[in-house]
Amino acid sequence: MGNKSSAPVPPPKPWPAAPNDVRSDVWCAPGVAEDPVGPKGGGKQLILVKRPDGAMKPSDFSVVETSVPTEVAEGEAIVQNVMLSLDPTHRIWASADKQYMPAVGLNTVMRAGTVGKVIKSSDEKALPVGSFVSAFGGVQEYVIAKISDLHPVVPGVPLSYNLSIFSAIIGLTAWVGSNICEVKPGETVVVSGAAGAVGSAAAQIMKNRGATVIGIAGSDDKCKWLTELGLAGVINYKTEDVPAKLKELCPNGVNAYFDNVGGAITEAVMHQCNNFARVAFCGFISGYESSSGITATLNCYELMLIRRIKVQGFVCVDHIADMGKCIEEVASYVKAGTLKFKEDIQEVPIEAYVDTVNKLYTGENTGKLIMQITAF
Repeated sequence: MGNKSSAPVPPPKPWPAAPNDVRSDVWCAPGVAEDPVGPKGGGKQLILVKRPDGAMKPSDFSVVETSVPTEVAEGEAIVQNVMLSLDPTHRIWASADKQYMPAVGLNTVMRAGTVGKVIKSSDEKALPVGSFVSAFGGVQEYVIAKISDLHPVVPGVPLSYNLSIFSAIIGLTAWVGSNICEVKPGETVVVSGAAGAVGSAAAQIMKNRGATVIGIAGSDDKCKWLTELGLAGVINYKTEDVPAKLKELCPNGVNAYFDNVGGAITEAVMHQCNNFARVAFCGFISGYESSSGITATLNCYELMLIRRIKVQGFVCVDHIADMGKCIEEVASYVKAGTLKFKEDIQEVPIEAYVDTVNKLYTGENTGKLIMQITAF
């Protein structure tokens, strides 16, 4: 018998998670159900006074006027909020349901991502007055925050881009979900909510990576725009038979699915999935306004076993360590003109929050929804 090597057998590679998985949930205070404090600040503020039942209503909130802050503690700064990010997850944050981070506490400022201008800083070297920063500044005119929680905006681009394509909530979400889909050139991927801020970015990221992308949206105008972006096929779920159109547009089945909506649309896509398909479970907006609580149901759970489908839920901020890689790739597509996006910037006061955010759930918005509450 020949000599056998005594070299140790290398450990198996991690599976199914990627070896460069850098997820961390430290940011979301695991085990804490509710944030009883909310963002500090002042000026006009929107206070959550009642848990929404179904759609958010003006009676769920109270607008209060408080003094504009002028003093900061060591390590803090005061920021005048300029723009507020409105996202489907706001309805989840306002609920008492168990979620991926503490719920917004009753009688506290409603949570929102923001960009704004520093008007006072305890450390001008670290953060000069006049700097523009992004933060979880809340639905209010001014926020007091730790300097370490304020992030410089991406230079050389419109300020709004920091709440859309170059933000964690939009750009990073689309990028991470696209990675989970693991599409190879020539594979077919379906994106629901494809005309939304996240969906349209994800569709184009995967198209740039060589995938055949099918988008599902809720109006002829949205489907027309997706066609102009170069998607291989589009489905208007409000006027077309989704299962029949999926069979027509995906004759070889579906290799990956970026899910923003849940519900019947997801069930239809799952039935078209091939063996070993990958699903990036980003959202389930169809269940956000349920009066019985935030919920998503799936009547084809067995397909995950029968077709060995991998489904991974994800939250963008778990992957914040990859933000640099994300911006590098996404910015290259934006610069090349192969990733386009829309922004729906509403110049309205704090009082218009409910009417504005509800556009997300009725489909009235066209692109990333942003409230601009002051000039800059």
